[in-house]
Amino acid sequence: MMNPRGMAILAAVGIAGAANASVVNFVSNPGLEQLGAFTGSMEWTYLGDNAGTLEITLTNTSPVDNGGYLTGLAFRAVYNDSLKIVYASDHENWLEVIDENCSPWGVFDHGAAVGGDWTGGGQPSAGIGVGETWSFLFDVRGDPTLLASIVAHDFFDESDGWGFAARFRGFEDGGSDKVNASLPAPGVLTALAMGAAGSRRRRR
Repeated sequence: MMNPRGMAILAAVGIAGAANASVVNFVSNPGLEQLGAFTGSMEWTYLGDNAGTLEITLTNTSPVDNGGYLTGLAFRAVYNDSLKIVYASDHENWLEVIDENCSPWGVFDHGAAVGGDWTGGGQPSAGIGVGETWSFLFDVRGDPTLLASIVAHDFFDESDGWGFAARFRGFEDGGSDKVNASLPAPGVLTALAMGAAGSRRRRR
């Protein structure tokens, strides 16, 4: 049996770990073509020293009868110039994108897309289908003092307009869409969590 001192140390470690993790949830706005929709979250975890991870989780909530796949994601980071952010997931056919022009909303710092082409590359069916939930991992490196101060919202930088954008392709009607996202009102967060719990989840 662990002695009281050992239990106290574990408790302290748990508290410290919790203080170094944060989550921000977001919801899609109406797309340019009014076809695609999604919900998402970003979870930032500071691992200590000069390392951390950003996990982006997305659920494709587009109308079932028109199908469609989410085939690209992109985000803006507040401290992008001071961080090294690298895509680390292994979803088949998904590749990293950097400084991606997500017209009409301008350039986004980082992301990933089918075929490494946010606009359109590879088969749309390699993307996130309607009702599916996938997670994407990014490794983050930087100055320890900066990393210790970062929160998840710092990877959803809205200072230039929009902090996150997604690309949709392969709809049944032959269409495609570009959709940005906003942070929801506090009362919406509970509904998001309940919806995500019922979705089929595909991990990194």
